[in-house]
Amino acid sequence: MIRGDEHILIIKLSSIGDVVHTIPVVEVLKENYPELRIDWCIDKEASSLIEGYTKINRIIALNRKDWKSKIKDVSKWAEIVKDAILFSKELRREKYDIVIDLQGLLKSGIIAAICRAERKIGLNGSRECSWIFLKEKVPVRYDQHAIDRYLEVAKYLGCPYFKWNWPTYIGEEEKKKVDGIISQINKDNHPIIAINPYARWETKLWSIEKFSDLCKRLKEKGFKPILLGSRDERGFIDKIEHGINLSGFFTLKELIYLYSKVDAVISLDTGTMHIAVMSGAKVISLFGPTEPNRTGPYGKNSHVIKAGVSCSPCFKKRCEKKECMDKIEVDMVINKLEEIL
Repeated sequence: MIRGDEHILIIKLSSIGDVVHTIPVVEVLKENYPELRIDWCIDKEASSLIEGYTKINRIIALNRKDWKSKIKDVSKWAEIVKDAILFSKELRREKYDIVIDLQGLLKSGIIAAICRAERKIGLNGSRECSWIFLKEKVPVRYDQHAIDRYLEVAKYLGCPYFKWNWPTYIGEEEKKKVDGIISQINKDNHPIIAINPYARWETKLWSIEKFSDLCKRLKEKGFKPILLGSRDERGFIDKIEHGINLSGFFTLKELIYLYSKVDAVISLDTGTMHIAVMSGAKVISLFGPTEPNRTGPYGKNSHVIKAGVSCSPCFKKRCEKKECMDKIEVDMVINKLEEIL
């Protein structure tokens, strides 16, 4: 239980999907206890997703990606140590009433250990011995969706009210940029289908040939297919034919607004799929090695396509057969799209 006026730190560093799944916890906590002050410790790479989110009091960004790029160069070690000290000071600047570790890994456990706090709370399934840094462990079921699992912490803290909506905090500059690009590429005013064709796991990928065929058939049906991803993914996405490659054009917050403007989103199991869900878009997700009931798109506008092979989900990042994705056909995606539209 809590009083309702505490100062809380949430530790959820990454990935993009995990950050999206944590936002409902903030929504529920603030809805029940408006006087709470909530800080968020997050990877700098994902921090832009919550910039401007007024229910967050302070963002503490951890620049892990920069540290990783420097660690192989001995001459850069002094910089890493200096940054780590500054980060630790930033963490310890406040004395928190509660620290909530929703990451449940060694890296987040160490951050929790550094913090000054009366209570340090995490989930009972915390891995990599991160539980040793916790004072309280919330019992949760891991066969439920990540959002519902994280909301168990809000329940544990005494929240009686659990109705929430995805927040809107997109600025006018983001909207202006997105609207400008859409007007340039869609002067003929066709319905737009956004496609997320890249995922980090090899086993989550669908073939370039199928994505090209999908884009071709969408164009034949009068849709405008646009391909989205990060700047680093642009070379891969360039190989897909018949779609407009806009990878690297948008920030994470701009993507929230972009997805809200399109007619539907077709996505692999990747972080931006969850941003599309957050935007309120109609989302079709292609799932193979992972379990959509645990980490899939969340909500009434979300639809999952699976091939139904017996070995799925296996949670493997590499597989010689990849039947779970290869047996998903373009017709299955087109049919589902026509059904939801």
